[in-house]
Amino acid sequence: MKWWGRGFLPALFLYARLYPAQIHTLAELSFIHFARWNLIRELPYNGPPQHRGKLKHPQLFFESNFNGGWEEYIDAFSHILTRGMNLFWGSSYGFPRPLPTGPFKGYIKRHEVEASHFHSAYPEATTTMINSALRLDAELEEFKRRAAGLDDDAFAREWNSFLTKVQRWV
Repeated sequence: MKWWGRGFLPALFLYARLYPAQIHTLAELSFIHFARWNLIRELPYNGPPQHRGKLKHPQLFFESNFNGGWEEYIDAFSHILTRGMNLFWGSSYGFPRPLPTGPFKGYIKRHEVEASHFHSAYPEATTTMINSALRLDAELEEFKRRAAGLDDDAFAREWNSFLTKVQRWV
């Protein structure tokens, strides 16, 4: 990471945590199961011949797992999250920008480390599916509270209203 990213990226991470609605596009990519960024400034010492202590240049580490093929995943990121990728990786040495995708894919291939193992609590669900289920569950609890003790006609109206409201999460 270049010198100017050392202050910029922590501020960007803080902004993303404080204002998560501003990064909604990432959450809407339904093929993503998990994604996170880490800024690594030093390595733990684990005996020789490892490097000890602070790194000369902090490293930006991105970890993700997803449905589908690698090519499609990078294409979607490049075309949908172009601005965000420029913000997050713009201070990285050699970053070619996300578009066109060819040089960017080459950059990733040179720097990627494939995971040998990962655990997923819901291996068939994406983040979009899990977020939808959580929203649906909250709305269902609210519906049950409102519907308690209603007569048949009032219940039917509440049920139709509920279905209309939650259909995008079903």
